[in-house]
Amino acid sequence: MSCEICGIDVHAHGVPPQFMETVRKSSLGGVKVEGGNGKYTVTFPGAEPLRPVTGVMVDFTERLNWMDGQGLQHQLIAPWLDVHGQELPAAQGQEWVSELNNAMAEQVSNSGGRLRAYATLHLADPAAAARELARANSKLGMTGSMLPTFFPQGDLADAKYDAVWEAAQSLDMPIVLHPTTDSPSGCMFDAIPRLKGIYGRTLDTTVVAAQLIMGGVFDRFPKLRMVLVHGGGYLPYQVGRLDREYTGPTGLSASEYVKRFYFDTCLMSPQALRMLFDLVGNGRVMLGSDYAATSVERKSPKLTAALDATGIDAEGRKKVVRGNAESIFKIGK
Repeated sequence: MSCEICGIDVHAHGVPPQFMETVRKSSLGGVKVEGGNGKYTVTFPGAEPLRPVTGVMVDFTERLNWMDGQGLQHQLIAPWLDVHGQELPAAQGQEWVSELNNAMAEQVSNSGGRLRAYATLHLADPAAAARELARANSKLGMTGSMLPTFFPQGDLADAKYDAVWEAAQSLDMPIVLHPTTDSPSGCMFDAIPRLKGIYGRTLDTTVVAAQLIMGGVFDRFPKLRMVLVHGGGYLPYQVGRLDREYTGPTGLSASEYVKRFYFDTCLMSPQALRMLFDLVGNGRVMLGSDYAATSVERKSPKLTAALDATGIDAEGRKKVVRGNAESIFKIGK
């Protein structure tokens, strides 16, 4: 590549400490925040306290040093899924995400354009979520949104969420789907809790993506851009099973619908990446680190190590490292 620091990481997390302080002082939405000085405990009404929000999750300075070491020019950041506030009622939830989006936009504004924020949407009222997406785009300069694969109000394949997809398509804002900490697959791993994060969440992504395909979302919104993190879960590698069970209304196979998604390289092996490239092409894959949600930022492995081990050619590497994300997230435009 022509520059030492030019990659784009499309999958990272962070929680603005000023948002935590605002909630701690105001109890926004009835949410209780305790702590301070870079370590916070969040408790939603009627729920158990979340894991502490601390370390690099609230440190937006150290990540810039990590990015330099990884050759990254930009990083797209979404709040930790635990604090998206989907548990809140509709009105309080809209207020919550509005304040969270404002705080995220303010937090990244001091990075010289290197950090970008994803919009957070509360999904209890899809029409209100669509309006917040438009506000985040026009007022806050956000060019994408990260949504949970599971939330209390329903599932994303339901037609009642078409207002969100319509807004995302109209605004040309990619939707990044990310599994949650507590999700349907979690009960499968009660005996081995460590596997919830290792395999459970990727299973949730697989199921939701398949539901979206079979629910006709891509048929109704043919220009909608969706990104699946963690390499798409199991979907690209087990799509042959879905091919035998589902054909779209226009005769498209499930494999053709899978090619409508974009994917990140997060936690992928070279062998799996090669298979992903074979299925969807290198024009649909982008760098992803899961920064702040895993140990990657502490161990500091080379983010492109698996990619380079695939033997990808220089032109394809440029697409994965920067070009694809630059195009769909309008970075530098």
